[in-house]
Amino acid sequence: MNIDKYKLLKRVVIIGILMGTVSFIVINKYVKPYGYSSVFDIITTYNANSSLANNVNPINLKLNISDSDYGFLKDRRQVALDRGLQINDIDGYVPCWIVSDSDTVQGKMRLKGHMTDHLEGDKWSFRVKSENKTMGMYRFSLQHPGTRNYVYEWIYHELLKNEDVIYLKYDFINLQLNDKDLGIYAVEEHFGQHVLERNNRPKGAILRWNPSLFWEWRIDEYQGMYLDEDYSSYSSSFAEPYDKGVVLKDNELIENYQTAAFKLEQFRRGEKKTSEVFDVEKMAKFHAVIDLVGGHHSLDWSDVKFYYNSKTEKIEPVGYESFSIRKTDHIAGQQIPNSYNEIQGDYHKQLFSDPIFFEAYIKNLERIADESYLKVFKDKIQDELNKKIGIIAKEWPYRKFNFDGYFENVRLIRNNLELPKPFHAFIQSNSMDSIILSLAPVSDFPIEIIALKRKGKEYFLEEKFILPPKARHKMIKYFDLTCHGKFNKIKDLVILAKIPGSSNVFEIEVAPYPSYKSLHEQKDKTDSTSDFDTTLLSIKNNVISFKQKQTIVNEKIVIPEGFDLTLYPGQKIILNKELIINGSINSHGFSDNCVEITVNKNGELKVFGMLKATNTQFTGDKLVSANGAVLDFYHCQIYDVENCFLEDFQSQITMNNCNSGNVNVFCKFNETSCFFSNCNFNNSEMLIDANASLINFVFSKINKCKNISNLNYSSQFYMWSTKISNSETMFKLKNSSSFNSFGGEFSYFDTGFVVENNDDKTAGHSNYSIYKTSTSDFNSLETKI
Repeated sequence: MNIDKYKLLKRVVIIGILMGTVSFIVINKYVKPYGYSSVFDIITTYNANSSLANNVNPINLKLNISDSDYGFLKDRRQVALDRGLQINDIDGYVPCWIVSDSDTVQGKMRLKGHMTDHLEGDKWSFRVKSENKTMGMYRFSLQHPGTRNYVYEWIYHELLKNEDVIYLKYDFINLQLNDKDLGIYAVEEHFGQHVLERNNRPKGAILRWNPSLFWEWRIDEYQGMYLDEDYSSYSSSFAEPYDKGVVLKDNELIENYQTAAFKLEQFRRGEKKTSEVFDVEKMAKFHAVIDLVGGHHSLDWSDVKFYYNSKTEKIEPVGYESFSIRKTDHIAGQQIPNSYNEIQGDYHKQLFSDPIFFEAYIKNLERIADESYLKVFKDKIQDELNKKIGIIAKEWPYRKFNFDGYFENVRLIRNNLELPKPFHAFIQSNSMDSIILSLAPVSDFPIEIIALKRKGKEYFLEEKFILPPKARHKMIKYFDLTCHGKFNKIKDLVILAKIPGSSNVFEIEVAPYPSYKSLHEQKDKTDSTSDFDTTLLSIKNNVISFKQKQTIVNEKIVIPEGFDLTLYPGQKIILNKELIINGSINSHGFSDNCVEITVNKNGELKVFGMLKATNTQFTGDKLVSANGAVLDFYHCQIYDVENCFLEDFQSQITMNNCNSGNVNVFCKFNETSCFFSNCNFNNSEMLIDANASLINFVFSKINKCKNISNLNYSSQFYMWSTKISNSETMFKLKNSSSFNSFGGEFSYFDTGFVVENNDDKTAGHSNYSIYKTSTSDFNSLETKI
C-alpha cells in the first residue's frame, strides 16, 4: 500500500493543532475558577513566585516532644475528627522544647482550633506557650497557611498596624516536629502582654466573651442534637481575660480586667452607649478595615477580642482572624433592624446604635475604602510582601496573589454608600412660618437631614434630625419633620441629607402632596376610652378587666395604646363582636383553672399591640388576627376551630408547650416571624399557610394534619427534632421558598414535597433539605415539581 507521506504529515500536523487548541481552551476554562486568566498566567505566576522564593530564607522552628506525648496528641486529634469539632482545654497541653535558630527554650504545646480543618493531613495546628520569648512571643499558634488564606491574613494585620489598631504578629516559618519536616507554616501571635508591648500600649488585660457554652452547643449540633438552648447565646456569656495564669498573679492586671469586664457588662445591658465604653476612633478604624477585607465572619460575638487601655479609660478592639479576602456584599454598619427604633440584645446592633460611633465609622470607612489609600498602602508594604510570598512559594509556587479583591471591595463599598434614594418625602402641611414634611426611610442606613432648599436658598434645621433605617420585611413608616421659615411656595422644594459621617450629600425632591396613611390604623386605633362598655369593664391605673367571671361581648371594644386588658384564672370570654387590642392583653390562667376565650361567627380578637397567653383555651370560628403585633402563647389549648385560629401580618409569634386539635386552618402568616417549641398539633386541614415568613419548629409533634404547610414568596421553614406522621401532603413550596429539617422523624404520608415556581417575577427556586431525619414507615415518598 502506497502512503503519501506529505499528506499524512499534513494531516497529523492539522490534528495536532486542533487537539492543542481544544486542550488550550479546556485548560484555560478549568484554571479560571482558581484565579488564573490562562495557562500563560500559571506559568508567569510560577516563575515570579520561584524568583521570590530563591531570594528569601524562612526562620526554622523545631518542636521536640516525647513519643508518648505525640501519641496523646494523635489520640485527641482522632477524637475531634470523629466528633466533627475540637474542644481545647488546659489538659490538652504536653511539654516540649522549642528550638528557633540558635535559641532553645522549654514550653508547652497542644492541638489548636475548633474546626477539623486544623487537624487534616500532616499539617496539624498547634498552640505553643513558654516562660521565655520565642521570636519575640510568649504564646503563639502554628497552622497551615491556608487556614488564614495564606498571605492575605498578614496584609490584614498590616492594615491594622497602619491604622494604629492593635494587631498580631503574623509570619511564615519552616516547622519541624521531632525529626519530621512539616514544611511552611503560618505563625500567629497569641494574646498576652507581649502583644501590648509591641503595639505600644500600657499594661492591661485582653478579654473576650467566654464562648465555651457556645461550642458545647455546636458539639450537640454536630452530633445531631438540635437544641435551642439560650445558654449558647451572647446574653448568657461573660467577659473573661486571656492568659489567666498571668492576670490572676498580678494585682494591676486583675484591677484592669475587672474594670474592663464591668464596662462591657454596662454596655451589654444598655446602661452605657458605645462612645461611653469604647475608643470610638479605634473601633471605627477596625470595622472599616474589616469592610475593606470582607472579614465580617470575624465579627461574631464569640470571636471579638478587647483590650482596656488604662490611660484612655476606653476599650479597644484587638485584631484577630479576618477570614479575608472575601467579597464585601454588605458593610459592618449595615445592622438592619427588624422593627423601627429597635435595639435588640445583640452586640453589633448595640455597637452601631450610638450615632457618635456610627458617624466616626462612616467617616473612616470612606477614607480607608479608597483607591488612593490602597495604592499608598500597597507601595508601603510591597518589599516585605514579596518576602512573605516568597516563603509561601517554597511549598506552593503556583499560589497566586493580587490586590484585585481589595479594589473590588472598594468599588462595592462605595456603591453601597451611594444610595439611589435614602427616603421618600411628602408635604404634610404648610403655613406662613413653617412646613411639616412626612419622610419614609427606605435604606439600610440612618439618614441625617441637613437642610431644606428651594431655588438656591437653604433652610437649616434648628435641631439635628436623623431618620432610622427601614426595618427589614416591614412596610415603610412615616416620620414628621417640622421646619420653620416662610414657605409661600412649595414647588421645587428639595431636602439635603446624608449618611451621618459621609461626605456624600443627597438631594431628595419633596412631592407636593401628602403621604399615604393606612386606613385600617385610622379606623381601628384610638387613644380614647370612649369605646369602653363600663357595664362590662373596670379600669384602674391603665389596667382594664372584665367585671364578671363569664362575659359575653356583643359590642365592639377597643383597648387603646398604653392600656392593659387582664384576664384572670377561671374567666370565660365569649366574643360576638370585635375585641381590638392596641395596647396589650394578658391572659393568665392556671393549669387546673384556665382562661377560656370563645369567638363566634361575627366576633374576632384583633391584636395590634401585644398578647401574652398562659394556660388559656381558645375555641370558636375565626379567633385571632394580628398586625405588627407581638404574641406569646404558653401552655395553651386550641381546639374545635371552624375557620382559622391565627391570621397574621408582620408580627412576631412565640408558642411554647401548646396543643391543638380539630382546627381547620391553624395559621395564615404574611411577613411574619414565628417560633414553635414543644407543641402538639392534631387534626387540621392546613397547619400553616405562609407568605414571605420565617417559621421555626423545635421538639414538636404533628399528627393527622392533611396539609402541613403551604410556603410561598421566599418563606423559610426550619424544623428541628420534630416528628410528623399521618399526613397527605407535607410541604408545598412556591416562589423561592425553602424547607430544612434537622433531626426528627417523618412517617406515614402520601406526598412529601410539591415544588412549584409559578410567578415569573420571583427570582430563584424553591428547595428543601432533610438532614439526619428518620424516614421510616413511609407509605410513599413523592416529590412533585
